[in-house]
Order: sequence, then C-alpha cells, then structure tokens
Amino acid sequence: MVSGLLILNTSLQNGRSLWWPIDPFAASGYNLYRAFDAPVNWQKLNSKPIPGQYYQDKTTLRTVRFPVTADSWVDNGEFGMRCFKLPETPYSEVVKGRAVVASHPSDVSVEIIDISGKVTVIRPLQVQGADQLVFLDTGTTLPVGGAVSTFPVVDYDTVASVVAIYKGLSNYVDVWFNQSRCFYTVIPVDAVGKEQHAPGAYGSDIVDSMEVDKLDYVFAEMIRRNSWLFEQVGEPAYLLMRRTAGVRCGCAPDFAQGRTACGRCFETGIVGGYYGPFDILFIDPDVAALREINEGGLKVTRQSRSFLGRTPIVQDGDLIVRHNGERLVISGVNFKMPRGCLVQQDFSVSLLPTGDTRYLIPIVEPDIPILYNPAVQPAPGSGPEGANPLGAQPVFTTDTLPAHKQWDNPNRSVGRTITFGRIQG
Repeated sequence: MVSGLLILNTSLQNGRSLWWPIDPFAASGYNLYRAFDAPVNWQKLNSKPIPGQYYQDKTTLRTVRFPVTADSWVDNGEFGMRCFKLPETPYSEVVKGRAVVASHPSDVSVEIIDISGKVTVIRPLQVQGADQLVFLDTGTTLPVGGAVSTFPVVDYDTVASVVAIYKGLSNYVDVWFNQSRCFYTVIPVDAVGKEQHAPGAYGSDIVDSMEVDKLDYVFAEMIRRNSWLFEQVGEPAYLLMRRTAGVRCGCAPDFAQGRTACGRCFETGIVGGYYGPFDILFIDPDVAALREINEGGLKVTRQSRSFLGRTPIVQDGDLIVRHNGERLVISGVNFKMPRGCLVQQDFSVSLLPTGDTRYLIPIVEPDIPILYNPAVQPAPGSGPEGANPLGAQPVFTTDTLPAHKQWDNPNRSVGRTITFGRIQG
C-alpha cells in the first residue's frame, strides 16, 4: 500500500498536485481515485496506470458530438430563430484553471448531413451556454469558413442527421473556492494490471483538500485530549452531510437552487440531498452558557459556538439531528488548523423552523452508534474484525456499544431535558 500521499500547494498552477512515495508492488504504475463529500463512491481519474509518482488534478474539457433529434428542438418564441437544447453546459476554454461557459457562435459548430451524404458545417446564430441553448437562423447562417450560405429550416425528411460539436466538461477542480469535501487515494497496480487493493482500503492513505501536512505526535495528542473532553460533555447526535455533487434533481436541472418542499433533493438540487445519518458527539452551545443574577433576575447569555473534532469535515448547510427530534443547520464553520493540520472545527447552529422541508429527510437509526472517522478508521468490508460491511465508511468500536456507555445521566441539572443529560460519560 502507498503510505505518504500528499496534496502539494499548487495554487499558482490552478490545480491540485499529488505526490506519493514509490511502492515496490506498483510494477505497472498507480491508479488515482477521487471522492466528493465523503470517502465513498470513488471515481477513477486516470485512464491508464500512472507510471510516476506525480499527478495533477485539474479542469479539462473534452470534444462532444451530440446528435440533434427532432425532440431536441425548443420553441423559444422568437420570430425567425430556432434553438435546440444540449444535454450539458458547453464550454469554450479553460482560463487559469477555470472553465469558461460558451457564449459565442464560434464555441459550437453544427454539422448537417443530407440524405445524399453532403456534409455542411455551419455556425449557430447565438449560443447561450448557461441555458444550454444553441440558436440557428432559418434564413442565412455563417458557416465555419466565414462565407454566407443559405440554410433552410431543418427538415428531417431531407436531412439525414444534425450533430452539434462542442466542448464538455471532463474533469472539474475549483481551487478558487474551498471545496471541503474532496478526498484522494492512490492504489498500486501490479504487472498484470490488477489493483493491489480497493480504494480506501484499511491501511491505505486517504488525504483531503483541507490538509496540507500530516499529523505528528504533538497534534495527535491534542486531538486525543480534545476527544476525551468531547466524551465528557458531548451529546450523542446525528449528522446529515449536504451533497455537493451527484445526479441533478428534476426541480433544478440547470444547476439552480432546488425547489422549496422538494421531497427528492430537499432543496439542495442533488437527488438524495444529504448523506447520513452519521453518529457524532455534538457540543451544544448551551454547554458554555453563562448564567448570572442581576437586578432584573436570572439572565442567561449564549455567546458560545458548537464544536466538533477533525472529522467528519462539515460545511455550511449540513444538519445536526438531536435525539429529541430537533434539527439544526450548521453555518459559519471555522477550522483550527495549526501548520495545515485540521485538529478541530467550530461553527454556529440554528434551529430549523417547524414545517421546514429538511424535517422530511428520513433518519434510519443504526442498531449501534457508528463513529464516523475516515482519517483513522478502516474502509468498509476490509481490515480487522469490526469493519462496517454496509458500504459506508464509518465503523464502530467497542467503546461505542450501548452496553459500555452511561446514556442517561441521573445527575443532570435542574431544567435540563433528558436528551441533554444523555452524554457519553
């Protein structure tokens, strides 16, 4: 297995460069995998084994030939113009790592073949890449050569085929904004082309785009002590992680915000809406609430923020589900990262109002609490006894079994709920 996978700082190159040490079993090279949101559903990035120890994950385009059928045409209501809809967003080029959406007739060409076999390549009258629309003039149209030629209305009785040629997105890496859920792993390939293990297998390196260095003993000890504190005051809760990649929902086909009250994407625009639930220890802001008595009576000041360990990596829009049914949305995430190593996260939470669509997200409680920690836990179905065979990254340890925990605190403070008293002691 490869040990020592690193994400290098390559912001000037507008991509993510990865380096790893030599593995003696990589006779044919290496395969590199990437995952969004969580280290599951790995996507292979290379088409053939990488011979060296370096790979740059960057935005790239591919040439697409899309057959325009009679069903592809759209009536836009403008006299003298016809348009058809592409299955994806067309692009013109990649500038400094960012793909530029097509907006000029030169970005798309249309190839027309009549029943006699004659091929005519023309330019569209207008391209609206953001809406995936390509407009053709029913009168005259500029061909690729620049001369003006007559182009009649497309009649599929006399036209054998119409093909739109454009550039589509084959890989996308956004280094301008913080993508908190981008994981990488590398697998050695032997002499016969067989991978040595599955992506994310037990013992292999999984790195994410949030960290630029590895933990040493000092940081590991900080995390261990923080974990002990979490276990003393933390409240068992569930985490729902908002999806940022996946199948677009029908209520938001053009990368728009999901429709309110949609039961398929829950307003995220991605089918499924959220990953989870994952078991976590939730530090309620009320833990650090300040109570004081003044001339007006008892006053409670809440100026604290909620805390979480180094994993899972949360972002704005994720949900905390308490065991009393409350659902809170995460915002204002701040990462404690000395020397580029993520050691803790803090964030604000706000209670969702009654009737919010996100209360409809189903919660299937596991038989036992599942500790989600992809940085130190084995992959699903692999490794020592106790690995989770269900296909999700989280695994359990004996410390999380209900028999080993005091779930109900008999000495909870006056005025606190039963749920508040259910701490991991």
